[in-house]
Amino acid sequence: MKLETFAVLLLVVLLAFYAGWYFYDTLEPESPPTPAADIEPPPQAPPKQSERLPMPPRHPVSLPEKPPETDAKQPAVLPFPRKLAEVDGYLQRRLQDLVRDKSLLRLLRLEHFIGRLVVFIDQLPEKNLPRQHLPVNPPAPPFLVDRLDGHDVISSANARRYDPYIRLLTAIPQQTLLRIYRGLYPLFQQAWRQTGQPGYFNDRLIEVIDHLLATPLPKEPIPLVRHINRYRFADPRLEAESAGRKLLLRAGEQHARTLLQWLKELRTELAGPG
Repeated sequence: MKLETFAVLLLVVLLAFYAGWYFYDTLEPESPPTPAADIEPPPQAPPKQSERLPMPPRHPVSLPEKPPETDAKQPAVLPFPRKLAEVDGYLQRRLQDLVRDKSLLRLLRLEHFIGRLVVFIDQLPEKNLPRQHLPVNPPAPPFLVDRLDGHDVISSANARRYDPYIRLLTAIPQQTLLRIYRGLYPLFQQAWRQTGQPGYFNDRLIEVIDHLLATPLPKEPIPLVRHINRYRFADPRLEAESAGRKLLLRAGEQHARTLLQWLKELRTELAGPG
């Protein structure tokens, strides 16, 4: 089935897996503070009117000819916000309409959402992730480890902690998710500029997706070694991977394959085949 996917919630669910394992299970020290892309932008010249904000040069995110959420065939819904300060309220109201199981909404942290999410995505290929930009509430502890042949391994039962995030992933129609991302893209771009980064956020998003799609999937169960107050991968090659890849691995093979398939189809929708 063709998936015209991606938007705010797809990113949130993907990051839920990452953030949950990292901040509850590894007990890593916080990475150094990262400049936040919050509500108030630093002093800078406003974008020129001719700038192709929703149209990055290599990986376009094109807006439809008419505003997608005012289509006559669709019921009337909230207009897209024009300012970063309006995004949190927009998402809180929009999600109430879109998600039937309201308990899933407790997974999300929507304060200064786009600014923190942009920084978090940008850091996924790095070795450390910024705690202050966590966009979700992590899964409940504890992290589950089994003993097998004298070695610690990631328990197969650990993956069940991430089941609610998979339900959130499938709670919103993919067509709606894509419209939300397109409609909010100028604000993603604004938040990206506030971090001091050049170019387009959508280009960076494609780079991060490509990085995650190359995640190795070793045979389970994956061996671990205890190191002070956390676990490490016993295989030094896995331990040397980026924070994003390592956290995807720790979500469990089935969930990892589900997310990688979403990312593969997502990349095709946003930029065409690799």
